[in-house]
Amino acid sequence: MNERKKLSPLLGGCAAIAVLALLLVIYNFTRPVPMAGTKNITIDVIYPNGMKEHYQATTEAHYLLEAIQTIPDLKVEGTQSEEFGLMVTTINGKEADYQKDHAYWSLLLNGEPCSYGVSQQPIKDGERYTFQYTPAGTGEQKP
Repeated sequence: MNERKKLSPLLGGCAAIAVLALLLVIYNFTRPVPMAGTKNITIDVIYPNGMKEHYQATTEAHYLLEAIQTIPDLKVEGTQSEEFGLMVTTINGKEADYQKDHAYWSLLLNGEPCSYGVSQQPIKDGERYTFQYTPAGTGEQKP
């Protein structure tokens, strides 16, 4: 009976390590992989009043935020966290602050919600991104 009690924590530890290893393998196969080389992307911004701006970028960047930083007329600001990267609150001086006006900047890729934030979104040639001012409760609206 004593041996059984000693084995239980050991088995539990081995099981936990196995689960962590499996999660690591799954992450490595499903994580976003940036495309190497030159990419041409389009970025649209839809403001609260419905006005739209259109930007083209030719870039070697791997992630969307890096590409945005190469466009002089597009200013994206927000709060930075180590875990999630940049949380966009202001685009070209237009703020969408959930705490203040119950709105946010939604990020769409080819008309569909992005799976990642602006700092972690890998880019590929020919993709179209849209930042859309979205009042809370209305959901993503297709441009």
